[in-house]
Amino acid sequence: MNSTTYAARFSSLLSSATLFDYYAAERWYGEASRFAQSLRDSTGWNLEVACSVVSAFSPRVTWAHNKVKAQQYAQGITPKGLRSHVVAADRCVRMGFDGLNGLKTNAFARAISGDMDAVVVDVWMCRAAGLGKDAPNKREYREIAEAVRMVAADYGYQPAVMQALIWILIRGKAD
Repeated sequence: MNSTTYAARFSSLLSSATLFDYYAAERWYGEASRFAQSLRDSTGWNLEVACSVVSAFSPRVTWAHNKVKAQQYAQGITPKGLRSHVVAADRCVRMGFDGLNGLKTNAFARAISGDMDAVVVDVWMCRAAGLGKDAPNKREYREIAEAVRMVAADYGYQPAVMQALIWILIRGKAD
């Protein structure tokens, strides 16, 4: 597939969007940013580090669990789960965004920090794109992200907000 095919799939999904879905998507990254700011305020980290730490704990967990793990880590508690997430969070404290090796986690940290051009392609976005697998390779990631940007431009939305809307529609809820 290519960006145009993915964009057509995303546009088709948008026909089922409600005003509530649009409202939730418009608020999602702002609320995530406020959470990261609370970590910044309680730890002395800068916002880039706080957003990166949040993202380090994001793979394959709900947003609620993501926040709990990031909060525990900020309090000096080692969260239960994959050791690789803790190692990534340790790198993020030292290196900010550069501590994140994955395209998805890096884009997520940047979107939380306010970069509305960042597009997160996770398992739900792969499903929305009809990729047929839960993780894209680098080319597929770029094509899906480009498709989100195309649809966002067509609808007059920022790419991160459009990604959040598609994510909400395919997942069926905003959290």
